[in-house]
Formats: sequence, C-alpha cells, structure tokens
Amino acid sequence: MKNTISKFSIFAFFLLFSLSACKDECDDVNCLNGAACDEGDCICTTGYEGDVCQTETRAKFFGSYNVSENCTPSGNFNYQMTIVTSAAGPLSVIINNFYGVGASVTATVSGANITVPNQTVTTQGEALTYSGSGQITGNILTMSYSASQGAATDNCSATCTKL
Repeated sequence: MKNTISKFSIFAFFLLFSLSACKDECDDVNCLNGAACDEGDCICTTGYEGDVCQTETRAKFFGSYNVSENCTPSGNFNYQMTIVTSAAGPLSVIINNFYGVGASVTATVSGANITVPNQTVTTQGEALTYSGSGQITGNILTMSYSASQGAATDNCSATCTKL
C-alpha cells in the first residue's frame, strides 16, 4: 500500500510539473496594433515598436523644431520646421519648411533614422531637388542633406531641437 501511494505521489508530481511546463508563454501577453506573440514576446507589425507594440515608430519625430543649419556654399541659417504624420504609410512623415524655404518633403523613418529620398519640390515658383538623412537622439535631430537647382548644389548639416 505504501508503495502504491508513493508511486501515485510521484506520478501526480510529474503530471503537475508537466502541465505547468506546458503553459503558453503568450497567455498573459497583450500585443497591440496587430502584433503577434511568439514565446512571450510581441512581434510588431511595420510601423510599431515597444514591449507590446504600443508606440508608432515615427511618433518620436513628430513636433516642431528650431533648426540651426550650416550650408555650403550658401551659409548659416536659423528657422523652424515641423514633422507631421503622412498618409503615405506607417513609416512615412512630412517635413514642413524643410531647408527653411517653405518646402514640404516626404521622408521615411526606421527606428531612430530618417531618410529624405531624392525628390523635387516646387516652392515659391522654384523647383529644388532634396535628398538626405538624419538621426534622432532624445529631442535632437541631426540631419545632412543637399538641395539642388540645376548645376548648383547646397550641402547642409542641421541640428534640429524639438520644442
């Protein structure tokens, strides 16, 4: 009898241990914005980040900035620009008053990086072609870009401080 109780106790212990080991690691994880859970971690859909995919990747760029720009050969300039959402996709933004001339350019974000793909924008009757990239750290966005019109090119670096 003692032997049967002992075997039953061991069997019950292993059964309980096995059932607890089979617990789905995603049972208590609530992934957001269409994300899927895999072994307790959220796999975010394009355009979202964070532990449970709660944050839009591009949101860190949104806002108004004071820009301190140094361009060769045209010189140094200070102005304000804004970065807002774009309907072009979950990683797309619009930069208003880019280059300080009222231009609105589209850009894409990836993590802390922003890219202004080659594009021509007509502002105040003048067509300028822009391209460049940058990175945000905290409230500082640093960018390098060019603005071209015909054979003339301005190569710029800018420090953009979020207001």
